[in-house]
Amino acid sequence: MHIFMTSLLNVEKIIEKLQVLGLTQASVAGDLNVSREAVSKWLKNETFPRPDKLLKLARRLELSFSDLVIAPPATNEPVVAFRKKGRKKITPEYLEQARDMGRILATLVPLLPFDELSQPTILKSPSTDYSYIQKVAKRIRGSIGIPDTDEVPFPKLIQFFNELHAIIIPVLRGDKENHDNALHIYLPASMTTWIYLNLDCRVHDFKYWMCHELGHVHAPQLGGDLGEDFSEAFAGALLVPEELAQREYGQLRRLANIGKQINQIKSVADHLVVSPFTVYSEINKYAAHHQLPKIDLESNNEIHKATSNFNKNYNLVSEYIFDTKTPSPHQYVACAKEQFGSPFFEMLRTHIADKRKSASFIQAILNIPLLDAQNIYEELC
Repeated sequence: MHIFMTSLLNVEKIIEKLQVLGLTQASVAGDLNVSREAVSKWLKNETFPRPDKLLKLARRLELSFSDLVIAPPATNEPVVAFRKKGRKKITPEYLEQARDMGRILATLVPLLPFDELSQPTILKSPSTDYSYIQKVAKRIRGSIGIPDTDEVPFPKLIQFFNELHAIIIPVLRGDKENHDNALHIYLPASMTTWIYLNLDCRVHDFKYWMCHELGHVHAPQLGGDLGEDFSEAFAGALLVPEELAQREYGQLRRLANIGKQINQIKSVADHLVVSPFTVYSEINKYAAHHQLPKIDLESNNEIHKATSNFNKNYNLVSEYIFDTKTPSPHQYVACAKEQFGSPFFEMLRTHIADKRKSASFIQAILNIPLLDAQNIYEELC
């Protein structure tokens, strides 16, 4: 999801070429006189080949440098990342549109109500190691006052966003397959983070994506697959920490059948307001780390069916906030400050008045239809 600010291998193009040439990672490793593990790390964008190996890789795959390597964005260009439902492919046009939104956001930076002389703390050497992730999650739970086995409430997550100087921008995208769950824009020049969160998704999914985005904010130096893997691991550990996973693993092992195991997981998920699949995954991460037998609820898709049924018990976040599927512009604008502690619309109001901006400015910065932008414009003016 996160796009790193240094060069990355074009993994999609490389895998495509491997298939065309009938090559494997092992055969490429042999041709380049490196280990298979090295090639595997290249294709996860965890490491980048040395210049001599990069040249040999290009020759072996018959790829030009521009096809082999994804160039970093220009200095101080917005760095954008998406999380889309179904992991839909991001087109170059969509990517550039998001960068345009970032350039517009940069005009609001002078209005930020944050300390300009310091930067929020970030993790020194973030990694996806299980023990490290658990240590980070435990420290963060402690810093915002959440006991190890309790639910992570939304107000505490919002507090964490504010401490990290990340600006939440709530959006109404519709509960549709092709819309974003989240859009993350980092502005290098001001070192500010802006996160568009779609209110039209289920409440437990929304909580997970908030935690996921916090992972990115807390470790901005990680990018590519490594950044994504870190944020996935961070979100799961923050929502279902090791102490709870350990307790529930013991519970599940004592239960006689799959039906009872599913019901136990759903009970925990309901208490934590997270997906049953997230609970199940964290329990098995605990088991794998401690070399214990896996709890297998996937052979007949039991956990996936249970998660699907569980989802039907929850409304969209927008319905909880507004008590309606069609909030007024006043309700929508007010929710940013009242629900998320976000200064976004207050800053937007000031900027529109000072710079005499029109509704088209709101249309561009929120990526919404002009009619919706006009209604918000009238509310802000």
